[in-house]
Amino acid sequence: MVPNYIEKTYAGWLGKVIGIRMGAPIEGYSKEKIEQLYGKHITDYLVDYNDFACDDDSNGPLFFVRALEHYSQVSPKEMGYTFLNYIANEHGFFWWGNELSTEHTAYKNLLKGIEAPESGSIAVNGQELAEQIGGQIFIDGFGFLTPGNPSVASDLAEHSARVTHDLEGVYGGRFIAACISLAYTHTDIIEIIKEALKEIPEDSTYKEVVERMLLCKEEGCSSEEAFLVLKNEYWSDRYKGVCHMIPNGGIIALSLIYGGGDFFKTMELVNLCGFDTDCNAGNVGAIMGVLTGIQSEENPLGIPKRFITPIKDIMLASSMVGSLNISTLSENTLLFCKLGYEIAGEEMPAMFKEYERKLSQEQTRISHFEFMDALHGFRIKGDYKNSEVFLQNTDEAAFEGKRSLKIMINNLHPNNTVSVYQKSYYEPKDLHDARYEPTFSPIVYPGDEVKGYLYLKTDQKLKAKLYCYDAGNDKILQFGEVLLDSPGWKEIKGRIPAALNGLVKEVGIQIVSLNQEDTFFGEQVVVYLDEFTIKANPSYSMIMADIPVDDYSLHSVVQKEVQGFTKYNKHLNNIKWQEDGILLTGEEHILTGDYYWRNYTCRLTFALYEGAGDLFIRNQGNLRSYFVRMEKDGIKVGSIFERKEEILLTVPYSIEYKKEYTLDVTVQDNVISLEIEGNRYSCKDPKERYLHGGIGMKAALNSSIRFIQYGVQGVNL
Repeated sequence: MVPNYIEKTYAGWLGKVIGIRMGAPIEGYSKEKIEQLYGKHITDYLVDYNDFACDDDSNGPLFFVRALEHYSQVSPKEMGYTFLNYIANEHGFFWWGNELSTEHTAYKNLLKGIEAPESGSIAVNGQELAEQIGGQIFIDGFGFLTPGNPSVASDLAEHSARVTHDLEGVYGGRFIAACISLAYTHTDIIEIIKEALKEIPEDSTYKEVVERMLLCKEEGCSSEEAFLVLKNEYWSDRYKGVCHMIPNGGIIALSLIYGGGDFFKTMELVNLCGFDTDCNAGNVGAIMGVLTGIQSEENPLGIPKRFITPIKDIMLASSMVGSLNISTLSENTLLFCKLGYEIAGEEMPAMFKEYERKLSQEQTRISHFEFMDALHGFRIKGDYKNSEVFLQNTDEAAFEGKRSLKIMINNLHPNNTVSVYQKSYYEPKDLHDARYEPTFSPIVYPGDEVKGYLYLKTDQKLKAKLYCYDAGNDKILQFGEVLLDSPGWKEIKGRIPAALNGLVKEVGIQIVSLNQEDTFFGEQVVVYLDEFTIKANPSYSMIMADIPVDDYSLHSVVQKEVQGFTKYNKHLNNIKWQEDGILLTGEEHILTGDYYWRNYTCRLTFALYEGAGDLFIRNQGNLRSYFVRMEKDGIKVGSIFERKEEILLTVPYSIEYKKEYTLDVTVQDNVISLEIEGNRYSCKDPKERYLHGGIGMKAALNSSIRFIQYGVQGVNL
């Protein structure tokens, strides 16, 4: 594997996110409009987003690479099923522009049974739609998976791009993926561009526009003169559609060529050129992030710190799997690199392999701080007026590895409290906007086990307490503590209390001073935090009628979500709140729980009104799940794979309409057991298709079912 592969990948993904965030406020603006509003320089983010909501440019790379988790080999066909698995029905994830949107058109084709690559082909959709920009803006992940192997990167990008695009729409994806792959092994951006061009056809317009920008540079043209060439010869007036590949590909090439290998200068240039700024800056940021890394005294051309801090290492998304919509760039990097090492046939370094294994096999999230400037989403706040609190990733101390989180507190008076915490759920009020329709399931639940390690560097006497904020019951809960009164690493651990209607929105550590005021007043408190872990062991239940609506609606856009759930259809038309439950109708399904849950019992109280209803177990999206189907004449247990069902167990059982039943379903390894009215049944899945996943509820076509209460209890976790 290439040197510093994991660190370069983190910087590349960070660069992608920085680019999206820089370009988002000016998306669609002309170069002239940007200069009129902001001048000839963009030196920082134009908008203080605080928590930046999900974006299509980051949704795609994050979820499409998971095709390589699900399939031993991938082609456009498998990529198409990956689209359908992770994307809700015409909302979230993409821009849904009906006949104007390439992705929307291809998605409708997939639903009709037109499989990829036909779903994105010119033969089906026409050249105008097939050559829009989307073929390159979602494929960065395939470059991250294939360091120094541009041909494989380009082929994977093409498999993905062909779900929605064709010809020039695919060539752009091949080029960007190749550039990212080459950035791991090359140091000169011009050389990277020329090598990447070998991965697209000689007679393509995409290659022509990139070579035209290279020629401008060779002839001594300025970037402004090169832009005029682009504007006169390759601009959007020559290409139909909302956002064509060619002019945007030209902007990317111009920015890379004239950026001089400097991350900031390149990002400034790509944004000043206008047009599809967030998409172009995202692709450029991914390439330049891998190439330059993070800025330091030894590396002045890398990613400046001022672009990193506001992100807080947080990644929010809007897929159908709500718990995967809350993550960190650090977690995402390990997903990319795990797949990268598998493709290369090599072993991941032991420490990082263990972090990834803990999450994917032992449902344990670990905040490790091993990536420079990564905060794993941690924040800090004081409960007193003159609190001065700071967080910083540091190499000054570490419990494991080389780095930790440094907590710095000024003016900590006796009995004042400072909270260092992560958000484990987001509400509409937390986010700047909702352009790509965010929707979440919590990533922490009542019952989960929390542990961390603290080191007090200074001389104060402190108490540290584990806590969480249960937004469902509006309560602060404390569940573990340790005294910090001497140097050395100390463990703090505890279990979040079980709860009815609990929704854990934040979890972390409260630090309280035990000193007399005249002893340490005015001196700084310094505490290090490392290896903060949350192990899934859920113990909670929810009364469905009490679950509120999260209302993201803004201006004329209506977006309402079932709190803690993702829903398949756009509106709440098929979800009705009743006095004693939620009624689902019309082939609607809603999902919740943690993607990484493994062995657990789900207790569901329901009443079937008409047709059939499903309880999903170990759900991994729309097309990947076990189900227990309740029908008038029986119960079936089966699995969903792609768009096919396989029945594992059929139980003749009379279910009366409108009668309330309580069903217990347990999944343990490959055994699925259920109990209803004292009757017990079980079956095994010999394929062991799904070993982890959340839960969900569904009403079949022409059916209605009332869900009254559900609960989840971990089993032998």
